[in-house]
Amino acid sequence: MKKKISKKNAVIIAGAVVAVSAVGGTAYAMSGPKLALNKEKVTVEYGTQYKPELKDIVKDYKDFDKKSLQLINKIPNEKDKTYPAVGKYTITVKYKKNSLKQSVFVKDTKAPEVAVPADIEVLQGTDLATFDFKSLMNVSDASETTIDVDTSKVDVNTPAQYDINVTVTDKHGNKTLKAGRVTVTAKPEISDDEQVVQEKVKNSDGTTSVRNSIQRRSQSSGKKVVSNSSNVTRKSTASSQSASSNRTSGNSNKTSGSSKGNSTSGSSNKNSGSSSSGSHKGSMTYEDDPKYHWEGENSYGDGAEISGEDFDKLTGGDWKNWNY
Repeated sequence: MKKKISKKNAVIIAGAVVAVSAVGGTAYAMSGPKLALNKEKVTVEYGTQYKPELKDIVKDYKDFDKKSLQLINKIPNEKDKTYPAVGKYTITVKYKKNSLKQSVFVKDTKAPEVAVPADIEVLQGTDLATFDFKSLMNVSDASETTIDVDTSKVDVNTPAQYDINVTVTDKHGNKTLKAGRVTVTAKPEISDDEQVVQEKVKNSDGTTSVRNSIQRRSQSSGKKVVSNSSNVTRKSTASSQSASSNRTSGNSNKTSGSSKGNSTSGSSNKNSGSSSSGSHKGSMTYEDDPKYHWEGENSYGDGAEISGEDFDKLTGGDWKNWNY
């Protein structure tokens, strides 16, 4: 059976409710909203920045007096980088006399990105232990990386195509494995003023390959040289000079042609009789001057052969070594 509340009692109850509400409202107004965080622990990928704002980490942020709310960010960047190093950090949020801490864990979980050339040319006889494969790989990662190239299937002494495996590992143990190809080419024949250089070329499908080409030393300045005494054949001196001889033969012929019949040749012929150098062999005829007559061991007549000694006496020359 329901009891009826008198009008007097109803007024008393209503007054009590109002009083309680007023007290609660005053208490809420005095203390403000309760400070809480959306997340107490946060994981951040290494290589990215973490600079949160209060509205992102404080629960019911709109209910707070913004002037009394503070964020203390204590996450420094790694030296020479724009992001923090791998590790654990703490962010503090304060509101009046209350404070809360958020734990931030920076982790490296991302594997390196690697681009391997579609094909790498290597000269036959090259020492693969000293071949610079690493510079040919395009590696991207936030941390330091190491590159390992497995060339165990490559026979560097036999020209052919071979498979290789490239493994890139970053500082925190993340790995990426990529397959590649090496083409061993036969030893080229080069001259002393030539060398083999390495160049990257772009393929029609967008990939890159590494090719070798023979270039003159004067034209290959600044390029990667891959030729040495063990992976090339040197042209013989005769063959390396033949091209030069052929290039100069035309000029020699021109010079020879221009010297024929010149005044120097004529002058040389005139002076040939007075030269005393060398050994002169043979015989000669002397056309006698009628006003000279010689009597002795070797007489002569007009047009007769005479000895070099007699000719010397007649002319005053120096033909002592004339052999006749």
